[in-house]
Amino acid sequence: MFVPQILVKSEEIFEPESHISQYDRAREISKYLLMHYGVVDDAFERADHPLAAAHGYPRRLSEVLRASAQSTGTRVRTALDVGCNVGGVSHALSTWVEDRVVGVDISRRSIEVAKALTIGGGGVFSIVQQGPFTKDVEVRLPDADTCARVEFEVGDGADLQAIDGTFDAVLLSNVVDRVADPALCLQQFGASERTLRSGGLLMIACPWSWYPEYSPPGSWLGSAWDATPSEEAVKTLLANDFDLVTEVDEPCVLRQNPREYDYFEAHVTVWQKH
Repeated sequence: MFVPQILVKSEEIFEPESHISQYDRAREISKYLLMHYGVVDDAFERADHPLAAAHGYPRRLSEVLRASAQSTGTRVRTALDVGCNVGGVSHALSTWVEDRVVGVDISRRSIEVAKALTIGGGGVFSIVQQGPFTKDVEVRLPDADTCARVEFEVGDGADLQAIDGTFDAVLLSNVVDRVADPALCLQQFGASERTLRSGGLLMIACPWSWYPEYSPPGSWLGSAWDATPSEEAVKTLLANDFDLVTEVDEPCVLRQNPREYDYFEAHVTVWQKH
């Protein structure tokens, strides 16, 4: 019998948490659990909502990587999900990766929730409605016996030296524009086989949404003075060590409440390492 673990309680959502990191706050965890695991009916009040097509971002990223592996004939036994947050992409990857998926995130609370959800095979969490009102959402994971092993670790995506193993595929979702040195973050995958093997796949999904509180403007990929957009700068940065396999845009929506949503389109590229 499935007994869902409580991942976020309704009373936690409204507790003041200004003293802790944004990504460790209960309200943020709740929003990302919904984005990673909720179904369309959980996120929207009506089936014809204009943003409904943007739902399912983690699953779609996994499918883009899977299609790239198939088109290049790349066998993916192991995968690393960098910036995994509460683990939705990691679990989507586990449905087709052969042996092992590791999710890494700098948010300790996100990792704790991802582990609890994995151990319990699902869980229940509260999401904001309006004012003081909430509703509960219950999610269940696919049968673990049919999926690759999923593990989660606290770690810094800009320095993955402590992560054990060399992987067949590495995915960075909404990470590169949130580290102090974006170029150095990406160069770690081409510099050696410490994290990504030769012939392996590197996926970068990013809306290129730059803020000085995360990285100094001089380190941002792209340049205003020569009109180079981030999409082109990342290609120049990786060209010596990788071949571009796939380039698409993927929409995503993050629900604040039934009348407020954050929408973005990630620039998604998949690269095969020389």
